[in-house]
Amino acid sequence: MYLSKRLYSPLAAVDDDHWQRLLASHAFWKNPGVSLDEDHRDIAFHILMEEGALGLSNKKLDAAFEFDAVPIPAPAFEDPALCAAVQHWSDMHAGNYGPGVTTKMGFYVIRAGGTLGFHVDGPVFLRGARADLSSEGIQRGLMEVQASHRTILPLQFNVEDRFMLCGYKAPLKRGELFEFSNVLPHAYFNRGAEHAVLLVTTYLEEELLPQEVTYSSVESGLVA
Repeated sequence: MYLSKRLYSPLAAVDDDHWQRLLASHAFWKNPGVSLDEDHRDIAFHILMEEGALGLSNKKLDAAFEFDAVPIPAPAFEDPALCAAVQHWSDMHAGNYGPGVTTKMGFYVIRAGGTLGFHVDGPVFLRGARADLSSEGIQRGLMEVQASHRTILPLQFNVEDRFMLCGYKAPLKRGELFEFSNVLPHAYFNRGAEHAVLLVTTYLEEELLPQEVTYSSVESGLVA
């Protein structure tokens, strides 16, 4: 049986005033979300950084689902405060976890009444979906998931919301950065009147990769 207090790990109390100012000065996160089905309703992931580069630097964001790469208008990246905050946040993860790369960072928005149903992240999904585990792409994804840290800083949420991990409601506290394993079933149900905004960061720690694999080889798609 899972012990609920071990499903997530509070990391630190964080002053989020600069992130709040950025939310107040930019409106892209308020744009309509994407609805694919009952499990993916009114959600959007606005990517600020991918593979260590600002989202604007990527010509085409590689996303498995359309809600996973809702574009941020280019003028947003002309804001030096936004760019500096993103880089500082990435550098903080590197300082805490050691050499590696921020594979993805962004504002995950679950709009009022929106739903992100139970799922696990990575190349193997719930609902009986099958994958060819011999393929290099799947193996790369599995390695990255096992070697990654997923952190969340709640920036905006409703008291009625439910962030669920393996059936347990995880407490959301403004200013509390926490980590959880995204290979465990998790979901978010927005049951309030305001949009929920989570700063979600995935950091790949090179030290956690198998000894035969370096990040450079994973980045190039080579799997030992």
